[in-house]
Amino acid sequence: MSLLRNGLIAITGTTGVGKSQLAIEIARAINGEVINADALQVYHGYPIITNKVTDAEMLGVPHHLLGTVGPSTEYTVQDFERDALLKINEIHQRDRVPVLVGGTNYYIQSAMFRTALVSSISRDSEEPQGEVEREFETSMAAKTNQQLWEELKAADPPMAEKWHVNNRRKVLRSLEILHTTGKKHSVWVEESEMARKSADTLRFPTLLFWLYADTPVLNTRLDNRVDDMIKRGMFGELQELHRDMQNPDTLAPLGDDFTKGLTQAIGFREFKPYLDAQTSDDSEKLKAQGIENMKRATRRYAKRQITWIRNKLLPESNATLQKPTKAHAYVLDATDLKSWDANVKQKGIDIARLFMKSAELPDPKTLSGTAEKLLAEVKDKPNSILQWKRHRCDVCSKSKDESRSGEPYEVWLNGDDEYTQHMRSRQHKKNLKYKKRLAEAGDIQRKRIKTAGTDQESDH
Repeated sequence: MSLLRNGLIAITGTTGVGKSQLAIEIARAINGEVINADALQVYHGYPIITNKVTDAEMLGVPHHLLGTVGPSTEYTVQDFERDALLKINEIHQRDRVPVLVGGTNYYIQSAMFRTALVSSISRDSEEPQGEVEREFETSMAAKTNQQLWEELKAADPPMAEKWHVNNRRKVLRSLEILHTTGKKHSVWVEESEMARKSADTLRFPTLLFWLYADTPVLNTRLDNRVDDMIKRGMFGELQELHRDMQNPDTLAPLGDDFTKGLTQAIGFREFKPYLDAQTSDDSEKLKAQGIENMKRATRRYAKRQITWIRNKLLPESNATLQKPTKAHAYVLDATDLKSWDANVKQKGIDIARLFMKSAELPDPKTLSGTAEKLLAEVKDKPNSILQWKRHRCDVCSKSKDESRSGEPYEVWLNGDDEYTQHMRSRQHKKNLKYKKRLAEAGDIQRKRIKTAGTDQESDH
């Protein structure tokens, strides 16, 4: 059979699940080259915190878009889409196989699909879209979150209803689309969804692997990985960060709110109190709190990654199965690392070889019980953002009195699916039990007070 010369293999999954290792193993087996699709690993420096694969771990496999961007640059998804497509084309011209790997799923999606993101709409402008976004954000800096949201509500009510008033980045993005194109964000979404239904939007025949590990096992691995990062010198990188964020030639242009570029990496925000107070008596306490916060943030990030894969990336891929250019999605169970070679490596290589030969592929649900369960939960097509309803979880939201930080913390879920999954989550159930115990304790206390008052009246 002839080799599939314009195919793409993509590997996604949560942080810490082994994506880079699998990408290298598959690339070595099928004459492939790896393209990084991690939004933080594109930046130069900080290899420990960003978890970059080392030269030794690459085993001679060429890697692209890894540590190639200056740390003070804001690298956007439009930049990635442009650069990834150039690399894919170059690899195809060498008669080799591009293997796209990373946990930034909207990066992967932007390379796979022509209409993956509305954020690509200003691509025809001569000025880079990332610069346009920054200028627009700067022009709106003096406005409060409430003012921006009210402006969006007046101009594009359907999109305003999708974003929380304090989700400044999302609100700004919708306003920026209107400002730069003259067309409402909601209209772009509608047109993109119509194109998705009628057109062949997948750029390449694609084999997509979702590398998965059961949550309790993965959480333990993630906690252990933070400990390992500390042993390998993470605090040295944090000291470097502290210096760089004061340097106008490095990270200072990104600001100190940890929302832009490289500074978004988990670990930077969590250790800021420690870095700011290393000479104080509380430094060791702040250091320990930073470690715990980093572990918690990493676990939360892994959860968000799974939500994107389940609700967006896989449904988008499934929708192509009725079109000429298809994306075949498989789940590889990486829960038991002792069985990696049999359950992950060999299965991945075998399927990749069949894919490149344009041979018949196995039924994805037959690979394992985990695959059957996860794939059964995935929809045939993604939900429309215009059909989302935002839900606030009163159980998990906290008032300023309940929050450790002294600031109110609200939990909002986008869409019914995300809300349903949240209601089934361990954290929600844990919070529900906690609040139930508080309510019961309050009832008991009120009864005691009432009884004491009754007794006092009897004495009189």
